[in-house]
Amino acid sequence: MIEGILFDMDGVLIDSEPVILHAAMTYFERIGVTVQPEDFTPFIGAGDKRFLCGVAEKYGVSIDFEEARETLFSLYATYAMDRGPLPGVHRFISNARKAGLKLALATSAVRTKAEINLRAIGLAESDFDCMVTGESIKRNKPNPDIYQLASLSMGMPPQECLVIEDAVNGIIAGKQAGCSVCAVATTFPVSELVDAGADYVLSSLDAFEDFNSIEELEMILSSSKGIDDRVVYGANKILEAPSPLRGGRALLDLAIEQAYEARKNAYTPYSKYKVGAAVVSSATGRVYSGCNVENSSYGATICAERNAIFNAITNEGTIGISLLVVVSEDAPPAPPCALCLQVLAEFSKKDTDVHLVDVAYAEGRKGSHVVYRFEELLPHPFIFPTMRS
Repeated sequence: MIEGILFDMDGVLIDSEPVILHAAMTYFERIGVTVQPEDFTPFIGAGDKRFLCGVAEKYGVSIDFEEARETLFSLYATYAMDRGPLPGVHRFISNARKAGLKLALATSAVRTKAEINLRAIGLAESDFDCMVTGESIKRNKPNPDIYQLASLSMGMPPQECLVIEDAVNGIIAGKQAGCSVCAVATTFPVSELVDAGADYVLSSLDAFEDFNSIEELEMILSSSKGIDDRVVYGANKILEAPSPLRGGRALLDLAIEQAYEARKNAYTPYSKYKVGAAVVSSATGRVYSGCNVENSSYGATICAERNAIFNAITNEGTIGISLLVVVSEDAPPAPPCALCLQVLAEFSKKDTDVHLVDVAYAEGRKGSHVVYRFEELLPHPFIFPTMRS
């Protein structure tokens, strides 16, 4: 049973990665070295010293971190002043306290940076049962030392702790320590978090449902199994991972909801024909939505289905689609156009489910809900409702 929660800080409690990146790049600029943002990616989650010195080594520059840190964190403090907490942080910590869980802050950052971050997000060291920083250990993430030390400092074995992490290095550290790991997709794509071994994946802490006891927390974590027995979360709802052929009911409901919400943002000043779509990644069970966008010539029109696919690829890279939902005003709903079917064919299987839903059904009223397998849709051309015989 989970008795304690071990929080990473950067990317979990505060969106500090852009801040430390800005500070580090400014530092290199001041010493006459031109670096690129992508130079820092391999060192995310490995501690501030490695973050700075790793890039210096790449460019053959020798720096003394103890000398550099004053400048680095002076810049960081200035940039982080108005950052604020990530969504859901205070609510999640409040729930954890009500549930009687012990809490630890286990950050690879040095204490100076951790204190700056806590002030920026309106928390204090006293809000945690213990705080372990990068100076407390000899081996930083991806080694397990920091999470082992944090759990033992709270008087419990790592197996009774849930780590909240955003970085691949941190996930590896948490798993090697023997903890369960919940990853938040604030820094790395979902696919990389899953591949690193995360037991659970959240869009952010704001996606976690309220809980008042350890039993409720356990129930939330165990109520839906994902790919390889991992629980996968989307925005504010638990996703039930798809079976090989059919998506679970909870997943379908979420996909319909997200397609319906995306439809509200459709840009259709000429046709007034708004469409929302959602696709489900077969690798992670995550839902990605999109809406249609048109211009007066229709030549640059992008359909909702393609926008949803582009959204998925942006987050995960090449994907497979286990489920597609399209929401429109049609009754019966119109199938995707020929161009969308052409694009969908790149990412779908013959037995991929396609759910065509009208607005009434999406709103929980009596409406139309038609289900096809993808192979059945290929002969169906798109025809506007007003043009049908």
